[in-house]
Amino acid sequence: MQQYKPDQEHIRMLEALATVSSLAFMAVIDFMLAYFGGDWLDRHLETGDHTMRGICIALALISLIMTYYNLIQRSIYSRNDAGKKKKQDEK
Repeated sequence: MQQYKPDQEHIRMLEALATVSSLAFMAVIDFMLAYFGGDWLDRHLETGDHTMRGICIALALISLIMTYYNLIQRSIYSRNDAGKKKKQDEK
């Protein structure tokens, strides 16, 4: 029986799928922690109704944007590297 060996394109596709599927879970958890953690900080530090909650949600949003940016950059760089490698192999 012949064993199937996945090529680099399939491995990159599976890595991207795993990263994207974890981003949805991460976004929900980040925003829940930011909301309830900010609420707790507002009560603990007596800063007002939405001061720390707003700061925590803003930080969660920034971390989510940075994660998406890193995913896109990694995808672009891996495609460029694969294209360069393919051109070198053809020569």
